[in-house]
Amino acid sequence: MNEKKFLALLFDQPGMIAGCSLTHLCSKLSKQNLSMTKQALDKRFDESAVSFLEQIFLRLFEGQSEQEFSKMPIASTYNFRSMRLLDGSSIKLPDALQTAFPGTTGAGVKCQLEFDYLTGKLTYAELQPGKAGDTPSGLSRLDSVQKDDLLLQDLGYFKCDIFREIEAKHAFYVSRARADTMFYVDSPNPRYDKNGRKFKKYAHVRLFLEEEVKTMKRGEIREFPKVYIGKHERMPSRLVVYRMTADEQKRQEERIKRRRQTKPGKIKQKAKNLADVSIYVTNLSTEIPASEVCDLYRYRWQIELIFKAWKSDMDADHYRDMKLERWMCHLYAELIALLISVLLTYQLRHYFWKEKQMILSEMIAVREVSERIWILWQARASPKWQKAIGDLLKTLASIGRKNVKEPGPIGWLT
Repeated sequence: MNEKKFLALLFDQPGMIAGCSLTHLCSKLSKQNLSMTKQALDKRFDESAVSFLEQIFLRLFEGQSEQEFSKMPIASTYNFRSMRLLDGSSIKLPDALQTAFPGTTGAGVKCQLEFDYLTGKLTYAELQPGKAGDTPSGLSRLDSVQKDDLLLQDLGYFKCDIFREIEAKHAFYVSRARADTMFYVDSPNPRYDKNGRKFKKYAHVRLFLEEEVKTMKRGEIREFPKVYIGKHERMPSRLVVYRMTADEQKRQEERIKRRRQTKPGKIKQKAKNLADVSIYVTNLSTEIPASEVCDLYRYRWQIELIFKAWKSDMDADHYRDMKLERWMCHLYAELIALLISVLLTYQLRHYFWKEKQMILSEMIAVREVSERIWILWQARASPKWQKAIGDLLKTLASIGRKNVKEPGPIGWLT
């Protein structure tokens, strides 16, 4: 089996090599006029095959990183160079793979991904054991951060060391803060020594958010231009607090309920007391309104949509009992498909908005592109390319319009 037929087997249908039996895969190969026993096929999924696919992914990642792509227009107060969204998603694996990928229970792998919402470029990717924490990836991905990047991140990456390094690179962050975070503000009555220096012990006073929230109306945003994070670290930042509407609180309670089912553990009383509040920290200037800080953070949901499409439409988390090398071939094939699908999808979103004033559904576009990756690859640099792209555009124009019930966070984008 040569490289072309191997790639055809991997990319002709998303998730096929993990979802199908070896017998079924051999049947697929027979349609390419290639006869092979399932034992012979199983041997093809070895370390060299994994390395081959890993190198393809790395070359694609490096290639797209070096290219300039059209950026989606966002009516923000500040012209950000990029809008980087980071999150991790776990995939449960057969127990036989626990040695290679130990999870919190059984076997599992965690995929850390970050992409630029403005262009669709993948900016960071890492595979971890399922039991690994998020913080190391939050730090590792900072190597590629540049001036004027905006990083939107969730609680798993809430760490002062990350915030300091982002600021040192003249970039920006907006992060959710944990409910048990201690915040301090400058003391209205500081004390000084005989040399006129503030006593550290009396420089700040505790800000009790539970008391602040009691004075806030639903839907109200309150900001504190300068707070200090942490009992000991006292890192300066800007704090924005939003009290949810009744409907938003109801949805939040449903999320907490689901979290209890997937992540066993006791929820702290303080988290319950602040369940109807969104707490954000940022180093964005106060020239950017607090309401815009909240709106910017809402874009972070897009990375979760990407993971949803990857798992449901591209079958990335589908598995059966199989050897490690075969599953790794499946995973790298799905990462390659994800990189290409997301990049094309976000460029197509730009095209459809600019040419047709149509908001393209990223979920539908990712699915349609992923199903055509092998067709598009075969048609590259040939007369068939225009037809392949034309068929994709025609399909998306017909079924790809996004059902927008309300305006997006900033401007029309959702």
